Amino acid sequence: MEVDVKDNLVLLGLPILIDGHQPSPHGLPTFLLRLATEVKYGNERSCFEGICTELGSFYACLPLGASEDGGEDEGIGEKDRMTSSLETLREKKSTTPLIDPAAETFLKHKLFPSICHLLVPPHDFSEDGSVVAIAELPNLYKVFERC
Repeated sequence: MEVDVKDNLVLLGLPILIDGHQPSPHGLPTFLLRLATEVKYGNERSCFEGICTELGSFYACLPLGASEDGGEDEGIGEKDRMTSSLETLREKKSTTPLIDPAAETFLKHKLFPSICHLLVPPHDFSEDGSVVAIAELPNLYKVFERC
């Protein structure tokens, strides 16, 4: 942030937490409000924890694609809309993916590779079972070379 000539605060940029991921600009006002009201700036540790918590909340929203129906139906009562929604959900239950395709692409190609590359858990996590290595790619290559 920077103060301009008229003593206004100007947002110059946001940190890049994951390459290629930009949070939704619709959440920016809430993010700034929560930075101003929820973060305790008096203590250094609680200040950093609060800022990290708010950054995490702001960046946690998955990108969503456009909805299939294009909007809400006008002229339909709330009860009728809920009934028709339930019927539609029952019809599509077996073919509907759990998450939006844009969010799935983001998870597969941005978030999971970033976690694999950037996550360095504390040593205690491997001892208490919080983080367990299931398989390592070089070891898998060794196993399949023998086959």
